[in-house]
Amino acid sequence: MKSIVLGLVVLLGGCAGLQSPDPASPYYAYSPGWAVQLNQVLPIDPGAATVRLQYGRIVPRNGVQEYDPFCIMEVNTVSRQVQLLQPGRFEVVQVARSVSEITAAASPLIRPGLMKTGLGGNDTPSFLYYVTTFRLRDAAQPEVRSLRCAWDQMAPGNRSLMRHLTLDEIRAALGDWMTLIPPKERL
Repeated sequence: MKSIVLGLVVLLGGCAGLQSPDPASPYYAYSPGWAVQLNQVLPIDPGAATVRLQYGRIVPRNGVQEYDPFCIMEVNTVSRQVQLLQPGRFEVVQVARSVSEITAAASPLIRPGLMKTGLGGNDTPSFLYYVTTFRLRDAAQPEVRSLRCAWDQMAPGNRSLMRHLTLDEIRAALGDWMTLIPPKERL
């Protein structure tokens, strides 16, 4: 029964019908016309197509604190050299929200894909990410694909939240590296 309830929460959490006109809401409805301003050169390490931002700074792939908001800037290709994204303004062509379940590796204590929690031993996914994806476009830097912002809802302390990030939480993760610009400020 608890698995059914969790499934319903995940399903409802990913629904577009929960949109809100309030920018402080985790279900804020991003209207067309948003932009992302990259304020300084952003390096992507050799052998990677992504760079992670959290607490307003670049963090290594394995250094992300999953229980706090983080964002991932993504390009189309992996390069042997450092890729330098140049300051500029990216048009947000689409904003999508999703819920992504990731399962842990099998171990003697954890059944494959599930984690035993609580005294009742209910099964839950190991990681449950609420993701907001900004699809980006800029003619000057066509290799830039998207900005994805998320956090793990199964992390201790987050399980009671089960929601997407607010605009302020996303901005805090980006810090001074990037600015989310609403349509009215683009004029």
